Amino acid sequence: MPDRNADNFAVAQDRSPGTLRCRETAFSSALVAPALILVAGIYLYPAVFTLLLAFAEFDMATLEIGRWVGFRNFTTLFANPGFVDAIWRTVYFGLLIAFGSTLAGFLIALLLNQEFYGRTLLRVVVVLPWAVPPVVAGVLWGQMFHADVGFVNALLFRLGLIDTYQIWFGSGQTALHIIAIAEIWKAIPFMVLFILAGLQGLPPQLHEAAAVDGATSLQRFRYIVLPLMLPVLIPLMLIQFVWAMKAFDTIFVLTRGGPAGQTTTLNYFVYVEGFQSFDLGRASAAAYSLLIVTLAVVLVVTVLRRLSARRQVPA
Repeated sequence: MPDRNADNFAVAQDRSPGTLRCRETAFSSALVAPALILVAGIYLYPAVFTLLLAFAEFDMATLEIGRWVGFRNFTTLFANPGFVDAIWRTVYFGLLIAFGSTLAGFLIALLLNQEFYGRTLLRVVVVLPWAVPPVVAGVLWGQMFHADVGFVNALLFRLGLIDTYQIWFGSGQTALHIIAIAEIWKAIPFMVLFILAGLQGLPPQLHEAAAVDGATSLQRFRYIVLPLMLPVLIPLMLIQFVWAMKAFDTIFVLTRGGPAGQTTTLNYFVYVEGFQSFDLGRASAAAYSLLIVTLAVVLVVTVLRRLSARRQVPA
């Protein structure tokens, strides 16, 4: 005769919280596993393989790793003055875009946060750069700054600000800043949307109380809006910096890294080493150098932010 007490105990044990939790964990893990495998195949495998290539020579004929060379790819890169210049140029380029896009996005968001006629239409116009593909945007900016038929030359000449048409991409400094302007233009929609959401989330009671106390608009911006928006602005600035470090399309379309390599950033340097010189070892080393530089700048900014926050906290 079967033991009903033992069966009931087994059923109760199967329904215990610990057993149910384990089953739920196993079931959820089974559901997530295909996505994890896909992500690992798309991101993890290339990252690990690139890291291996950074310490090896890759044979393009057989598509295999020829031999391990240790840190020789890195030492060769840092012995190249062009690579060292590209590092400093990339950091400057990234910081310029991060600060420029944050400032422009903040000013536009402040405008769109006000009540005025046509605000909805202006919000749509601000988002339009997102609809333009990067290569198309690069072509448009190239036509605007064209030396012969460019809109910028024609406008400045008509206004009497220049005597002759300028070759904007003939100077490395000028070309780099034009590329930065194009990248800032592409980043404005993202920055405006997030900053505008942050502005609309500020308590209106603070503005009302400050107005009652006699604070001016500038004082309210300095002592209320700006401090409360810093937790939004700093992460957005870091995101823009990371994206700027990966800029490629605009540089490729406008200058191809010229003139004389003066607009070559680390990301474009990786392309040159990998797909023009066909040295995947040095290209991989340059790619991980770009990663290290990006992480170093983000770490410095994060540390400075935390130190500044601690100093502002009263003892």
